[in-house]
Amino acid sequence: MNSKNLLVLFSILLVLISCAKKTDKDRAEQLVESKFANENQKLDFENSKLDSLYNISPEAYADSVEKGNELDSVLAVLESEIEHLSQKESDSVGLVSAALTKRRYSLLDLAKTKPKFIGWKLSGVKVEGVATEALSFNFDKAITKITP
Repeated sequence: MNSKNLLVLFSILLVLISCAKKTDKDRAEQLVESKFANENQKLDFENSKLDSLYNISPEAYADSVEKGNELDSVLAVLESEIEHLSQKESDSVGLVSAALTKRRYSLLDLAKTKPKFIGWKLSGVKVEGVATEALSFNFDKAITKITP
């Protein structure tokens, strides 16, 4: 074989290998199918969706940081205004300030928990012929097993 033929053969082999690679969703579907293999149920994955799972969603983390910063501003305004109020008004504002401070501390605790990838979730799986809600399955990081 000459070098041109080897190059063509190698190119074809690379294309076949890349086409044969399974996606994360394919692996997740295969695990779910293997779980239902002993049952006479067909699964419909047409509208299913594979999403990543986090200990806390990145959106919730960003939201808690933003709300915490807003609360800091509100608390600063309340503390500056409390000096100019009567005792009764001051007590009322103090109660509000205490509640907001408690909320701020809980947001600070949440902000200490950074989002961490913990696995995958396949949702929207339906059982054909059964009018039930869609099923969801959680997987480990490598999509090698179904997790609780």
